Amino acid sequence: MVNFLTLSFAAVACLTPIAGAVPTTARDVAAGAPEPFSFAKWVDEIIANPEKAATPQQALDAYYAYVNSSTSSDHVFPETASKMRKRLTCNQLYGGEAPIPDAVECINYLARLNTKKCEVYKGSDHVSFWTHGNAEMIGIRPDYNSASTICNNVARAGGKVMDACSRADNTVQGQDTTPDNASIAVHIIKKGRGPK
Repeated sequence: MVNFLTLSFAAVACLTPIAGAVPTTARDVAAGAPEPFSFAKWVDEIIANPEKAATPQQALDAYYAYVNSSTSSDHVFPETASKMRKRLTCNQLYGGEAPIPDAVECINYLARLNTKKCEVYKGSDHVSFWTHGNAEMIGIRPDYNSASTICNNVARAGGKVMDACSRADNTVQGQDTTPDNASIAVHIIKKGRGPK
């Protein structure tokens, strides 16, 4: 009996720091801590209801409020911690970081294209899906075959990159594959830093 109580107390003590890492309870939000912000969720909101979704500036404001809060020192995004995270990589190109605000504008544009096709053509090393300011979203097929997906899927991959790869210096760079069978690698990079 004593061993069971000791083990139970130790298990609860070990889990306590994990539970407090991200403000997700109503009490935390009521105490003034901003809700966790996810670019991936924002993209899903745009796709589901573009008229009611947050604007790029509102999304940035929510993101900055969250990362600048004292309770957000350990950002955890469940979406990017899933199976999809295995295909996601950050900061592989030296000097290829794009400004976060410009990348957000790219993602917003692509998410609002609804079911329009975004294609990578056979034999091309990459295609630019959209640029804004100093950010560019490009698509690559490792086997150089043609592939197409709806632009919503490109935006979804971009949202996951933003959640996992956004940096403290207000830049982002990374890649993830589209969440469909097209397997297009979507990169967020500094404009003009894609493959030559």
